[in-house]
Amino acid sequence: MTTEPIPALDDVARMQAVDKRNMLRLINELPEQCETALGIARNFAIEPPENRPNGVFITGVGDSGLAADMAVAVLADEAEVPIVSDHGGRLPKHVGENSLVIVVDYTGKSQSALRNMHEAKQRGAEVICITTGGKLLVAASHDEIKTIKIPPGQLHRSAIGYLFVPLVVTVERLGLADGQIEKLSHAIKLMKNARESLRFENQTSRNVAKQTAEALFGKLTAIYGAPGYRAAVASRWKSQIDANSKALAFTGAFPELALGDISGWEFANNRPGEFGIVILRDPTDKGEIAELMDASEEVLQQFNVLRIDIKGATSMERLFYGVYLGDYVSYYLALLYEVNPSVTENVSLVEAIMAGEPEPDIPAEPE
Repeated sequence: MTTEPIPALDDVARMQAVDKRNMLRLINELPEQCETALGIARNFAIEPPENRPNGVFITGVGDSGLAADMAVAVLADEAEVPIVSDHGGRLPKHVGENSLVIVVDYTGKSQSALRNMHEAKQRGAEVICITTGGKLLVAASHDEIKTIKIPPGQLHRSAIGYLFVPLVVTVERLGLADGQIEKLSHAIKLMKNARESLRFENQTSRNVAKQTAEALFGKLTAIYGAPGYRAAVASRWKSQIDANSKALAFTGAFPELALGDISGWEFANNRPGEFGIVILRDPTDKGEIAELMDASEEVLQQFNVLRIDIKGATSMERLFYGVYLGDYVSYYLALLYEVNPSVTENVSLVEAIMAGEPEPDIPAEPE
């Protein structure tokens, strides 16, 4: 009697051989991480200021910057003042004594985070830091700047819950947006439910994350969404595919795809098998955006466009679902490529060069 071969993404031995540092556990535990972060942020000693800030500026680099983008995406239509995110650039001139500046940096080692914290304080802005420690925590303590201390010891990209959740909770507790903590709680519950269908133990035949990874394997991936939370989800997909599976990906958004990018795809018409196109769809899509997406899918049909339906009743829930699904997709891609999802050699090499250190013998993700 012959036995059917085990699908690559259902093979426990393959998973254990590739994922030597158990990235899967970190992905599985993201809902619990968000619950911990929610508790930390709710217990943080802070009260609404007497004078409401006229704007919130959130700055961070890398995954911290992505967390800032995610917060802006779900708060933009809810907050009573403008909220802007930035990836470590200089503070804009409009940031001053009537502003709230939130500096996010997981390790507390970013020079741009330290610079922006000092500059914001010098301008008279209200400043709050979110970090695990490092120079940022030391400087914030010295300057008596309020700091939300989050747990250390994880890869930056696996700590997205610790980076994102305190941002949203802080904005609500300062009286700048209502109902966000309740939405977070519902979104965490949705992630727990989604985990049952996305986790490794669920076979490929019933697992949309594994099926998506198989469809993208060996391809240059483009992820398209629409303005709002899906732009942040697309960025997270790109970042995770890059870092976990060591495969190139890029992002775009509607309506730009239909009005500009789609012309560029004409050059690849004779090489459709080299590319994977993901379009993030929302059940609330209607009107021009929905029509543009439908028309674009039809024009690009030779690329076998993957239509990913984002689940959830609110933007917060859909953001969490989209991020969580993308994390699993990037993990399963790493298994297919047989690369350790925890190790990012080029990151270690770049940081060693910048620090003037010898190239590391065993490159690893910096803590």
